[in-house]
Amino acid sequence: MTGNRVATIELGGTHVAVAVIDTAARAIVEGTYLTRPLNSGGTADDIVEAIAAAARTLGSEHGGRWAVAVPGPFDFTTGIARYTGVGKFDALYGVDLRARLADALDAEAGSFTFVNDADAFALGEYAAGAARGLERFCCVTLGTGVGSGWVVAGERTDGAAPDGEVHLLEFEGGRIEARMSRRAIRAAYAQRTGHAEDVPDVKEIADLARGGDRIASEVLVDAFSYLGRALAGPLGRFDADALVVGGTIARSWDLLEPALSEGLGRPGFPVLRAELWHEAPMIGAAHAAYASDAALLGVRGR
Repeated sequence: MTGNRVATIELGGTHVAVAVIDTAARAIVEGTYLTRPLNSGGTADDIVEAIAAAARTLGSEHGGRWAVAVPGPFDFTTGIARYTGVGKFDALYGVDLRARLADALDAEAGSFTFVNDADAFALGEYAAGAARGLERFCCVTLGTGVGSGWVVAGERTDGAAPDGEVHLLEFEGGRIEARMSRRAIRAAYAQRTGHAEDVPDVKEIADLARGGDRIASEVLVDAFSYLGRALAGPLGRFDADALVVGGTIARSWDLLEPALSEGLGRPGFPVLRAELWHEAPMIGAAHAAYASDAALLGVRGR
C-alpha cells in the first residue's frame, strides 16, 4: 500500500537525508532512511543533483507525494530559495527548487510541500514524540543556532516571536544566539580560560562540567539560564502548555534542563526533552504535507 506513504527529504547544511514516511504508523519505513554528505557551497546544479540522487533511492512506493524540510531563508509557498549571506546554499538563491526537483525526479511540481526544518521538527515531536497530546507548545532546537517551531492543534503558527523565529528575538541587549549557540558557548569558554586555540566543543565542555570544571559549568549555566529568561516572556504570551527541546545540545540534558528551567522562572512548567532525533523533521514534514486535508495521523479526530 502506498496511500499512507510520503517520500521525504531533509536538507541540512552538510547533508541530505531521505526516507519514506508511513503516515499511519507515524514512522520511517524500515530500510528507506538514507543520509549522504552535501556540499552546501557547491553550484546550484551540483546541489540539486545531489538531492535528487538521494531521493531516487526511495523508488516509487510512496504514492508520488513529496515533503521537503529545508532551512530558511526560503519561500515555502513557491519553493524558491532565498539563501544569501548565510554561509550555505548561496548558489540556490532565486532557484525554483520545486520545479528543479520535479524535473529531476520526474514528478508533478504540485506534489511537493516545503516546510521549515525547525517547524518540521516540532510537528514531528507532535506526531510521534514528546509533544503528543499537547495543544499548544514551542519546540526549540539547540545546536549551531537556535531553531524554533510553534504549534497549535497540530499546525504550525508564528507563535510569539518575530516571524516565529526565536533566534530573531532581542533580549538583554542582543540576539539570543550571541549567548546561546554552539559558537557562543565555545567563545565564552575560550574567553574565560584564556585559551583561544583548540577550544573544546560543547559536548566536551559538558563533560568537563560533569568532571568538576568550574569554568565549564559556569559557561553552560550562563547560556542555558539566559535562554530560559529569554523564552519566559514569549512562552507566557503564547500561553504554551510546554517547551520541547531538541538538537545536539539537548544531549547534555542533565546540565541543560535545570538551568533552563530556573531561567524560565515558572516552577512546574513542563520542559520536555525531544524524543526523536533525525526522524523528527521527516515525520513532521510528512505531517505538514497532509495537513491541508487532515489525512495524516488522524489529526482532526484525536
